Amino acid sequence: MMTRNKFIRFFALISTAALLSLLITSAVAVSPGFDNFVYTDSYIDGQFRDVSVDDWFKPYVREATNLGIIRGRSSNSFDPTGLLTVGETVTLAARLRSIYHTGTANFDQSVPFYATYVAYALAHGIIEGHHDYTIPITRAQFAKIIRNTFPDNAFEIINDIPPFGINDVAYDTSVDNAIYSMFRAGILTGSDRFGTFFGGSSISRAEAAAIMVRLANPGARLEFSLPSYIPAEELFNRNTDAVFRIETFGPNFDYLRSGSGFFISTDGLAVTALHVIEGASVGAIETADGQVFRIAGIRAFDVYNNLAIIEIASDERDFRYLTVADSSLVETGNTVYALGSPRGMMNSISEGIISHTNRMQDEKYMLQFTAPISFGSGGGPILNSLGQVIGVASLSLTHGQNMNLAIPSNLIRELTLCALITLEEYRLSIYL
Repeated sequence: MMTRNKFIRFFALISTAALLSLLITSAVAVSPGFDNFVYTDSYIDGQFRDVSVDDWFKPYVREATNLGIIRGRSSNSFDPTGLLTVGETVTLAARLRSIYHTGTANFDQSVPFYATYVAYALAHGIIEGHHDYTIPITRAQFAKIIRNTFPDNAFEIINDIPPFGINDVAYDTSVDNAIYSMFRAGILTGSDRFGTFFGGSSISRAEAAAIMVRLANPGARLEFSLPSYIPAEELFNRNTDAVFRIETFGPNFDYLRSGSGFFISTDGLAVTALHVIEGASVGAIETADGQVFRIAGIRAFDVYNNLAIIEIASDERDFRYLTVADSSLVETGNTVYALGSPRGMMNSISEGIISHTNRMQDEKYMLQFTAPISFGSGGGPILNSLGQVIGVASLSLTHGQNMNLAIPSNLIRELTLCALITLEEYRLSIYL
C-alpha cells in the first residue's frame, strides 16, 4: 500500500519527467528560416565527371550538394546541361520548403520518385492541381513554383526593378509577380546582358543549382541593375519575328489593303488595327521568315478605338511574341520605335520620340509620336526602348511632318477574348 509520502515522491517524479520532456521538445523544435540549411562537406571534388573546375556552375553544384538541396543524375554524373523536368522541380521545391521549416528533408521513397513530393507540394500550396511531371519545365513555370516555396519575408528586396523593367516580362499575372519578386531579391538575374528572362524556354540543371543556392543562402544573392534601353539593332533582331504583314481580300477575293500586326502569345493570338481587317472576307499574314498563315478570325475588337485581337490559323504553338507594357508609364520625350510593313516593305524599323502622351483625336486620347510610318504600318507595334509594346500604329496626319498617332497599349490589355468570329461573319455584321 502506497503511503502519502510515496504519493508525493511519485507525482514529483512524474512532474520532473514531464518538464524534461517539455524541455527536450522545445530544444528540438525548429523555427522557420535560412539557418535550417546546414552546410556539410558531402561534395567531393571530381565526384561528378561532367562538372569540371573551370565550369561556371561548379561552385553552385558544390554548394547545392553540400546544402542537401539537389542531387546528381547518378553517383558520378550531374548532367548540368540536362533539362529540368516538372517532377524534378516539384521535388526541389518540396525539399527546400521542408528544410526551411523543419531543418530536414526526410521524404518516403515512391514510384514514380516525385509522387511523395507532389503530395507534399499540393498540401502546402507549392503547386495547384496536377501536371505532366515528365516534361521539361519552362522558366516561367519554374519561377512560379519556386516562389511558392518560401514566405514573402524570405524574398528581401535588394534590387530596384520597376514594373515592366524586365524587358520580356509583363506585370499582370501571378507568374509575372513571382519572376519580379525573385529578380528583386537577387535570385534571378536574366539570361543575357539585357536581363531577358526567356520565360517560355527550358531551364538546365546547372541553372537550377545556381538559383537553388541563391534561394537557400541570402549571402549568395546578387545585386544588379537592369538596362533602361536595348540598342535599336538588337531590339530589331529580337522582335522582328513577332511582327508580320497582313493582306486582306473582299468576298470575291478582290484585294482590299495591307497592314501590319504582331503576336502577343505563343499560340497565335495577335494584335492589329481594326481598320486593317475591316470589310475583309479573308486575310492572311506573312512572317519575317516568309511563312504565310490564314487569319482564322477575330477574338476581340474595339470599334471605337480601332483595335482588334485576331487568331492565326496554325498548328504551330511557338510563335515569338511581344510584351505589352503599361502605356500609362509612357512619358513625353521617350524614345520609341515603329516596327511594321509600310507600303508592304516587310519589317521596317524607324525611330522617334513621344511627342505627346494624351493627344485628343476624334474624341479619344492617343499617343503622338515622331517615328515615321506610312500606309501599311497601321496595326504595327510602337515599341519603347526595351522593345515592349506601348502602342499600336493607327494613323498619320498628312498635313504635317511625322505627326503620327498610336492606340495606347492599355486598351489591348482591357480587351476580353470572345468566341472566334470569322472575318466574313464580322463583315456581314457590319454591312448587313
